[in-house]
Amino acid sequence: MADINSIANKLSCGANDTPDTGRLGCLSLFSTPDHLLGVKKGFKIPANTVFDLAYLTPLIQAGTIVPLIDASTFEDVSAEDAYSTNASGVKRLNLKGLPEYKFLYEEGNNFYRELDRFTSFKELDFIIGDVVGNYMLATNSDGSFSGFTAGHVTAELRKNAVQGGDAESRSLMIQFLDRLQFDRNYAILHQDQLDFVPSEIPEINGVHIEYGSAPADLETTLTLTTHLNSDHSTVVVGLLEPNFLVKVNGVVATTSGLVESPDGTYTITLPVLAAGETVTVELFDGAVNSNVANIDGVLFRAKPIATVVVA
Repeated sequence: MADINSIANKLSCGANDTPDTGRLGCLSLFSTPDHLLGVKKGFKIPANTVFDLAYLTPLIQAGTIVPLIDASTFEDVSAEDAYSTNASGVKRLNLKGLPEYKFLYEEGNNFYRELDRFTSFKELDFIIGDVVGNYMLATNSDGSFSGFTAGHVTAELRKNAVQGGDAESRSLMIQFLDRLQFDRNYAILHQDQLDFVPSEIPEINGVHIEYGSAPADLETTLTLTTHLNSDHSTVVVGLLEPNFLVKVNGVVATTSGLVESPDGTYTITLPVLAAGETVTVELFDGAVNSNVANIDGVLFRAKPIATVVVA
C-alpha cells in the first residue's frame, strides 16, 4: 500500500476496465429467500471448508449457527435509495437504502417463544437460503466467507388466527447494514453443488426431563421421563447413557448403566446418593462437548435442566 503522502487528495474517477456485461454461460441466480442460518457475529468460514452437514451440525450444537428453516412467506421491505435534486433539475444519489427482510412462520407457540430470543441488535449475521436450496454468503477480503451483517433483528408481535382469514403466525424482521455485501461482496452456493437440502439441516429440539420421583437417601438410581417441549406429549426415544450428564452438587457423577423402559422413560445407575444432595440432569454430546445430544442426526437439548434434591 502506498504511503499517505502519495495518496493524499487523490480520488479514483474510473478504471481502465469497463464493466463486464457479457451474457455467455449459465446464469447464476438466487430465488426467493426461505431459510436462514443465524451466525454468531464475526464468525468466518474458511475458503477451503467443505460446506456440508458434517461441518454444520457441530456448529449448530455449539450454538455458533442457529437454523431457521422453511418460512411460510417472505417479504422484501428494503428501503429505497434516496436522491436529491438541485435547482437545475440534476438528481444526485444521497443515500443507498439498506436491505430489510421479513420472514413469516406458522409453526406453533413453542416455536414463537423461541423465535422471540432472536430479538437483538448487531448480535447476529445471517446466511440466506432460497426456496430451491441455494445459499448466499458474504465474502471477506481475506478470502473467507461469513453471514451478512445484520442490525436489528426483531421478532414481531404474534398474530392471532382470524376466523376465515389468516392462521396464527409470527414474523422475524431483519435489517442488514452493509449494502456492499448485497451489491458486490457475496457468493452463491448452488444446490447442485451441495450434498444436502435445507430440510436436512438439523434444528435443536427442546426436551423436558422430569423425575419419576425424588430419589431417596442411599438410592443408586434415577428414573426420568422425557417429552418434547413443543407438545409435552411426544416422548424422546433412543437416548443412550453418554447422552445424559448427571451432576451431584455440581460435580459430574460417573454413571454405570441405563435402561429405557417403557419408551421415553430412562433409569440411570450412579453412585450412592445422600439426603440433601442436589442432582441435575441434562443432555450431552461428549464428541463436541455440547449440551445438545445428537441422536442419528436429530438434535435435542434439555430445557430447563432437570433439578431435584435427594429426600
